Amino acid sequence: MRTSHFLGFFFLTWLVASPVFAFSSPNDPYFVDQWYLNKIQAPAAWQTGTGSNDVIVAVLDTGFDLDHPDLVQNTWVNTGEIPNNGIDDDGNGFVDDVHGWDFVDHNNSPEPSISTTYDEGAVSHGTVIAGIIGATTNDANGIAGINWHVKLMNVRILDNTGIGNSEVAREGIEYAVKNHAKIINLSFTGFDNDPQLESTINAAEEAGVLIVAAVGNTEGGGINVDETPIYPACDGHGSPDNGIIGVASTDETDTKSTFSNYGATCTDLSAPGENILSTVYQNDAWLPFAKGYYQGGWSGTSMAAPMVSGAAALVYATYPHLTPPQLKNVLRLSADPVHVTGVASGKMGAGRLNVANALVLAKQLYPPEVLSDSLVKLHCLSNASVNDPCKAVYFYASDGKRHAFPNEKVFYTWFTDFSSVKEVSADFLSSLTLGKNVTYHPGTKLVKFQTVPTVFAVSVKGVLHPIDSESVAVNLYGPDWNTKVDDISDVFFGNYSIGSKIQTSADYSVAESVASVSGLDQNF
Repeated sequence: MRTSHFLGFFFLTWLVASPVFAFSSPNDPYFVDQWYLNKIQAPAAWQTGTGSNDVIVAVLDTGFDLDHPDLVQNTWVNTGEIPNNGIDDDGNGFVDDVHGWDFVDHNNSPEPSISTTYDEGAVSHGTVIAGIIGATTNDANGIAGINWHVKLMNVRILDNTGIGNSEVAREGIEYAVKNHAKIINLSFTGFDNDPQLESTINAAEEAGVLIVAAVGNTEGGGINVDETPIYPACDGHGSPDNGIIGVASTDETDTKSTFSNYGATCTDLSAPGENILSTVYQNDAWLPFAKGYYQGGWSGTSMAAPMVSGAAALVYATYPHLTPPQLKNVLRLSADPVHVTGVASGKMGAGRLNVANALVLAKQLYPPEVLSDSLVKLHCLSNASVNDPCKAVYFYASDGKRHAFPNEKVFYTWFTDFSSVKEVSADFLSSLTLGKNVTYHPGTKLVKFQTVPTVFAVSVKGVLHPIDSESVAVNLYGPDWNTKVDDISDVFFGNYSIGSKIQTSADYSVAESVASVSGLDQNF
């Protein structure tokens, strides 16, 4: 098995002595010092959306601080696990992985472990990245994340010195995909290509996951990664629609960072990566890390990558029908120009990230209306109960409303299987007005309410026609007519309206009722 070794890239940081309070929205005291949020137009983007707790971003790094007050609310929790019972409750292969997994120390606590061998920058590295993506925003505390609402999955694959290898990276990516991450941030680099890691990344893309990777730092102007490939950023490049975004770094003037690597092939986008203020690892029991919860001065493409991951999560929360290549395309086409001359000219990707533009462009290029006339539902965990709301399937009709199927019997009169059902975020689903429930396909079933002896034939738009006698039912549906009767709860009576009585077989045509609608959208 071939294994490549990776080093997380970062620079020295310094402590922010005291907060500067801003009187503008959001109310996080350090917001005024987060220059990069205005640069990428995050406040303008927040007018459209602030993220979603249904979007999971996996941070594959040195692990982040699980007790950090600015991260706790947005930290992913595996609800399929019962904490500390020693059982793999959700059957994902990891015992008690309530807060993610540590592939370095092989346990369920994916945080830096107290040790005598460490690098201060490395220990806080994962916490810095998590804060950029999704520190709790508008809570009058600390910093603002790009996403006010998101779930940060903690996956530790780098040790306290920032070192890891491609075997552990593969395991981390597989874990993130298995546990439904939609975006994976990879702020580490290496020079050796591991085909197995590339295969794992390809599998993640096929599963609908976007990969965001730093292109790395090299003092003295950076290197051309077209000539000296950096991995995993260069994995998959060469294929036209790969779902991985390679990210370079820019400064406050939209100029290429002197340390940032570059390239025409593996570099897709640039983002702020200098003098970044974010959350850091804090532990009173470990003296070097008992200095506070926030630090500034972080620089590197490691900081630029989570800018893109955070922006991708924000866009995806608003438009959850986007595929990884579509999301990548939106982020690239909406970018602002980067200032660069010399050998790196034209090799900093499509430009500098602009998340507000991305939200506008996403609606124009891939309007959510493509979901109209579709079946939608929420994502369900593997151990979800039968009555969990995530089990409900809705028809998104051209009237802009979502119409629930009351049960599988009704569903199967319209569709043969569930293969076309699309999973959407709770925010998107709730944005659709709830319409009337779906009723049986006309002509396919007879209906009887549990407390009413009358049997009804169904016609278009849920109109019920009382059948006058058994002989009429036999003439319409044959001698086995009673096998076509569905008993339904009285609570669904309001879904239907009562039409004229069927006194003879000439009053109703089964074939004409079936042919009266060619699709469910016509039934509303």
